[in-house]
Amino acid sequence: MFAARTKAIVKCLGAEGDLIYNENAKQKIDMLTLVKVRVKKKVFWSTVEYKISDQTLLDLLQEPDISPEYTEEVLMKDFENLSDNSSGGRAAAGVDPAKAGLEMSAAVDTVDGVSSFTLEKKTVDIQKLRKSCADKKIKEEMVNMLKLKETEKLTFVYQTVYNTADVTFYGKTGTDNFVSAVWEKFACLLWRKKKDVTIFTIPEDVTFAFSLMEITIDNNTLGIPPRFINMERYNKGWWRVSTDGDDETLQELTEDIFHKAALLQPLEELHESRRHDLLKKLSELLHNREALSLLVETLDQSSKGVFECQQSPAVSSFMDLLDVSEVSNSQKNAAHLLVSAMEALPDDAAALLATCSLETLRALQQLVNSLEENAQVKLPESLPASLQEEGELRWAAELLCLTDQTLTELRDQWDRPEFPPKLLLELVCLVVQGLSLMKPKTHS
Repeated sequence: MFAARTKAIVKCLGAEGDLIYNENAKQKIDMLTLVKVRVKKKVFWSTVEYKISDQTLLDLLQEPDISPEYTEEVLMKDFENLSDNSSGGRAAAGVDPAKAGLEMSAAVDTVDGVSSFTLEKKTVDIQKLRKSCADKKIKEEMVNMLKLKETEKLTFVYQTVYNTADVTFYGKTGTDNFVSAVWEKFACLLWRKKKDVTIFTIPEDVTFAFSLMEITIDNNTLGIPPRFINMERYNKGWWRVSTDGDDETLQELTEDIFHKAALLQPLEELHESRRHDLLKKLSELLHNREALSLLVETLDQSSKGVFECQQSPAVSSFMDLLDVSEVSNSQKNAAHLLVSAMEALPDDAAALLATCSLETLRALQQLVNSLEENAQVKLPESLPASLQEEGELRWAAELLCLTDQTLTELRDQWDRPEFPPKLLLELVCLVVQGLSLMKPKTHS
């Protein structure tokens, strides 16, 4: 819940790409803290990973005789907001949640708000720090301890945003809203069977967001290169503003999803016995997240022409089934996409989908087909047990019945900003489509 709030605040400030929202209220991120940044480039999507250390820039130096200078300024003052997501409207700001927000009409499904608060920004004087660090030698053993990989960059925190007093967040959800039934299993939203209220208070001086500067090390000498701010502007169709999909319509989302899903089609051309064997091996891996991640990594390497025999027998067996002359590159790429989508789903979601009955998979595939055809997707009256109200895959069926209105509601209440609704919808569609191609009987 804290992560969703800090992401919203960063967006409100218009500082995306510069400020990085903090996901953990208990994580105080001090100035000059060393952070390893890794862009994990998958074949079909990428993620950025930040590893925050307990060391600072000064800990790297053999002679840390530096006294950095800082400036502090008010970034956002007396901010207050109260959203009523049930109607898409916005209530008056400054309402006391104890007296008004939590006593709103039962017709209101969702209320999100926050007490008035002020944020301050602390920034190190980069110009002076750069001069002070010029030609400074680093502790080689310290750098070795960081175990920096080729795919990682070493950075430090040069700016933080924090609250000057306690901040109280509150939210209210109910069952009248579509969202309440979608994904309770993964606790991404505050979904409950009844009206429910959540209130939590963040103490003062908690890091809401931070910004990073890159560090270079050349011949054991520290360097702080110039920092560039990436700015994009919309200009009569020449450039498009990059977004995280928050404003895309359902049709725009599905067009992108099913363009990617078409890459799965070659799976149907695999011999039935090979499909069976691949699915069996994959099912063995789905309950072992470490082995599944190893399989994705191996497939990534294989797609680049590099293949190493893995110590995991299950991974090696899966790769052996693909590494034969009768399996084409397009079929290997399709298997790669399916496995990557399964690995990206959290918890045991992929295992539930992979081991569901043919009747359940057939019903989910029908919903996917309707979504692709831009038809109004509705749950059929007769459903397998796993897709019924209390079923273990009910969330998947509800998700595939999205409309523009319910997609907006889902985004408004989403509490996992690092795993947006668009990605969840995409992964479920890809996995259902891929499994259906691996099990032809679902087309009957």
